[in-house]
Amino acid sequence: MSGILVVSPHPDDDAIGCGGAIARCADRGVGVSVAYVTDGAASHPGSKRFPPASIRALREAEAIAALRLLGVESAPIFFRLPDGRLSDLDREHREFAVQSLERTLRASACEVVVAPWPGEPHPDHAATASLVGAALRRIAKPPALLWYSVWPGRPADRPRPGTPSVTIRLSPKERARKRSAIMAHVSQTTRLIDDDPDGFCAPANVIEQWLRPQERYYAATVDATRRFSGLVQPGTHTT
Repeated sequence: MSGILVVSPHPDDDAIGCGGAIARCADRGVGVSVAYVTDGAASHPGSKRFPPASIRALREAEAIAALRLLGVESAPIFFRLPDGRLSDLDREHREFAVQSLERTLRASACEVVVAPWPGEPHPDHAATASLVGAALRRIAKPPALLWYSVWPGRPADRPRPGTPSVTIRLSPKERARKRSAIMAHVSQTTRLIDDDPDGFCAPANVIEQWLRPQERYYAATVDATRRFSGLVQPGTHTT
């Protein structure tokens, strides 16, 4: 097994939560694969100029551009499940999602899979964590699982004190590349889609929070954090 698989609920969560680690792995020659679970098409439901199919195509193009900025050479995987409805999937579509993740995990032969923290307040993020967990249970010798965070949520939703973790200290270059990757998601960081006043646009102060000089990842076991730390050295702290 080698490399990492990043599972992203929407086309941009990977850059937000893991952009620094992705850039570092790419620079170190560690294989990086990225799978996007939803199509991201519900970010601007009131837009007339950008109906859902157009938003999906735009967000996929943005994701590809962002990954190139981070140095990822492999083509991303798009499952195109319905944005905003992952927690409401019926049995058939949930099974499709789990099978798709299982196939992706097996094909990537990754050493580490990185998924959203299960306590994230966004229901698509929490559902993605659940789907990844279900897929891993079907693999006899699964990769190590670590969790990243995009939206911190309530204190009760955050990892408990003492949860094994890895903190990656980002260099100025890594932070700059992460910023470029996040801003490549123009539909989510600017008013490019300006005919839906209720559409999503990340505020500047939130973007700055995403660009803190470190990224923190959590795991169920210390062994998982050590395996991840071995891939993203140097500049890591494991607890």
